[in-house]
Amino acid sequence: MTQDQELEQIKSKIQDHLISSGTYETINQNLKLKLYESGWYDKISSLTLKELQSNNDNNEPINFNDLFQFVKPKAEDLVPNEVKNEIMDKIKDYLEDITQ
Repeated sequence: MTQDQELEQIKSKIQDHLISSGTYETINQNLKLKLYESGWYDKISSLTLKELQSNNDNNEPINFNDLFQFVKPKAEDLVPNEVKNEIMDKIKDYLEDITQ
């Protein structure tokens, strides 16, 4: 087994454990709340609408996959660092708890 395969297997086991314990849902809800409070959803909505309008003004059709590929990297960059850090800390705390 290659190192990449081992890493994917570990990631999968962690994700399965997060889901089965209910921790995934708790972290996910917290993430959604933090993103909402930071205005992230509004920024992404505005970004998406501008891209759709731009394509419409140019008479260029856009499909979902193209729109997603345009928005995804920008959406990831717009997540506030404090939100990223808080969620990562929650995941780290969880992993520390289950490995002790």
